[in-house]
Amino acid sequence: MFGVSPAYFFSRYSTDFSVRDYIDGLEWLKAHGFHGFQLEVFHREKLAEWENQAFSLADASIQLGMQATQFVAHFLLFATRTPEALLSDAGMEELKRLPEIAAHFPGCTTLTLPLSPFVVGASYPPLNSAEYHRFWEAFCSKLLVMDELARAGGMRLALEIVPGSLMGGTEGFLRFIHETGNQTIGYNFDTGHAHASKECLELIPAKLAGRIYGTHLKDNAGMENLAMPPGKGTIDWTRLLAGLEKNGYRGSFDLEIASRAPELVFEEYLEGKACIETSLNQLDSSSSKS
Repeated sequence: MFGVSPAYFFSRYSTDFSVRDYIDGLEWLKAHGFHGFQLEVFHREKLAEWENQAFSLADASIQLGMQATQFVAHFLLFATRTPEALLSDAGMEELKRLPEIAAHFPGCTTLTLPLSPFVVGASYPPLNSAEYHRFWEAFCSKLLVMDELARAGGMRLALEIVPGSLMGGTEGFLRFIHETGNQTIGYNFDTGHAHASKECLELIPAKLAGRIYGTHLKDNAGMENLAMPPGKGTIDWTRLLAGLEKNGYRGSFDLEIASRAPELVFEEYLEGKACIETSLNQLDSSSSKS
């Protein structure tokens, strides 16, 4: 299934998008071969709007045969941004409200938490080892509590690792799993974030097999955290998708393209979709010949 991340909606309507904007944006997606879309609360002050109006978006999506593939809690970036946030319960009460919104959307059981770039701040002197480990332990503890809250609401937590976060990358995710023994938190594979962080993309599906709960498919040149259409950067999409398939990923292929202007959205999403389709067709052709 092909879907879109919330970038489709904020590229069309700005980051101040409303639930009504989401409804208006679905018809074009359906008409052009997309069947999935991701929910998102981008600004904390929009949370009440989603609580009050999500049912109308759910009704519209069901009528169109569209599936909500995950719920991205973008506004919760603040919960992992600073030492003060890590050492507090910041974000917990807001997170508790999200499963009730997602419950309007059948099958939407993944709650994606973007991890903010970590900012120590000028008030702190350069960290020593003990201070770093204190922050890391607080970070891990907080993620475990957030996972419990998500599961209590019938959802599973996925982490979107933004460059500069305290987790660092997929090796940090594996370290978190090893140290905590957590068996339920997953990974939202944002190809652009990982590529800009100099990760070896080809290894990620094998490293995190069974833990990849969703995708944000975008391209860049591996130097800057851009969200370009697949095919416009240096990612080898055929090999990446082959790795996902080989390691059991059967979820939606959701594009995340941050278009520079609203008039570019339709062209760039169709372009990105065509690139992924071509790569998948190449895999099918290779499989049939082997």
